[in-house]
Amino acid sequence: SAYGIIIGLLPELQFKKRKVKPEPNSLGIFLFTDERMKVVQSLIDIFQKTKDVLCKYDYYIYTSKRVLHLTNSELKIPHLMGLQYIGRPNQFTGDFGVYSIKKKRITHESIEKLVRKYYRTEEKQRVMLEMIYRKLNNLHLLEEMFHSYSKLYLYEKAEGTEFDCDYLMVHESGKSILHLGLGKSADSKGIYHCNSFMTTYETDREKDLFFCHLSHRYEINK
Repeated sequence: SAYGIIIGLLPELQFKKRKVKPEPNSLGIFLFTDERMKVVQSLIDIFQKTKDVLCKYDYYIYTSKRVLHLTNSELKIPHLMGLQYIGRPNQFTGDFGVYSIKKKRITHESIEKLVRKYYRTEEKQRVMLEMIYRKLNNLHLLEEMFHSYSKLYLYEKAEGTEFDCDYLMVHESGKSILHLGLGKSADSKGIYHCNSFMTTYETDREKDLFFCHLSHRYEINK
């Protein structure tokens, strides 16, 4: 049976909202024929909307065992956008990733160019671009994930596994399934940060592989 879990919101004072000049509309073009890989927002818009959801508030998740205090800075967002897969390893994550997005050093066009530069085969390029755009095209659904009354599940990592996240929050939106990974803070007890984001679809044959290292599932009541 599902455990009752409540998410509470408190204003996040450390991170202030900033007005960000959007990229020109000409960058919101369709680069791919695959319906799942359409570009519908500029990178800076995706970044800002993700920041509004994850950094404006702290989230408190009450489980039967402990309280998970979820807090994030904008430095986490480039990784959630999939920018760790372009350029040199982790070149566009953290501080420099945020700087590159805000200063338009990285755009949709440069993502494609960098993938084609650093991945040699066409198949590998296709796989990496699809992975990145599954993130970029679905990050806007995080607002629904945290603020709607639809079902939200929390999966706990099984002991002894090498799964990268301690918990996985899962939300279904139409045919899309959102996976938001939570990792323990190295500095503070009880603090968690978002350390991964991925979207699978109902038609994906291997979508259940995300759950093979997760032992417990809780339903979150918001």
